[in-house]
Amino acid sequence: MYFITAGTAVYRIRGEKAENIELAIAYFTAALTVYTRDAFPQNWAMTQNNLGVAYSDRIRGDKAENIELAIAYFTAALTVYTRDAFPEYWAMTQNNLATAYSDRIRGEKAENIELAIAYFTAALTVRTRDAFPEKWASTQNNLGVAYSGRIRGDKAENIELAIASYTAALTVYTRDAFPQDWASTQNNLGEAYRKRIRGDKAENIELAIASYTAALTAYTRDAFPEKWAQTQNNLATAYSDRIRA
Repeated sequence: MYFITAGTAVYRIRGEKAENIELAIAYFTAALTVYTRDAFPQNWAMTQNNLGVAYSDRIRGDKAENIELAIAYFTAALTVYTRDAFPEYWAMTQNNLATAYSDRIRGEKAENIELAIAYFTAALTVRTRDAFPEKWASTQNNLGVAYSGRIRGDKAENIELAIASYTAALTVYTRDAFPQDWASTQNNLGEAYRKRIRGDKAENIELAIASYTAALTAYTRDAFPEKWAQTQNNLATAYSDRIRA
């Protein structure tokens, strides 16, 4: 299993998460009764983006429909957030739209992944390592996940592209600075090495084991029980496939 690193989210910790998201949706929708595209285009676009994030995270309602609504809101935001006028916000929304397409249930899966790759790649034209290192790393990791799940193209090459993206992300996602994101990317890199076609199979499995083991230094049972369990499962699979003694 691969892990997507988080972008913008609905942040409230107290209260029931599902109810908090419903309240966020209600308040963003209310804001749009004043923030019209004609009168307040920038505020309208930001609220459209925020609604997209809320629907992406929504727990209630039909999941497939929620993702469609998220895509619609992000797409609307991009009618104002152009690359020339608002490059940072454009890149943020491109990244959010890519994540929504990665999660999309409706439509053809192969095409959804291609769209996700295109939007992540577009975001990286603004989210450079020098200008926005943390956001660049997040988008690199998410691009790696998209390449790992890619249906079109050469499978071996897609895995190589995924490995390159994860490795790039880890130049910013260090264990000290971003332990959770570092662990997520280490797990993803382990998955890519375990499934790698090119290179020496035995060596690839050793690299996968090393990446999973590294991830577990941050993904502890107490702090991240679900991710700890998933990474333990991935590590067990790698040991099952191991060639070296």
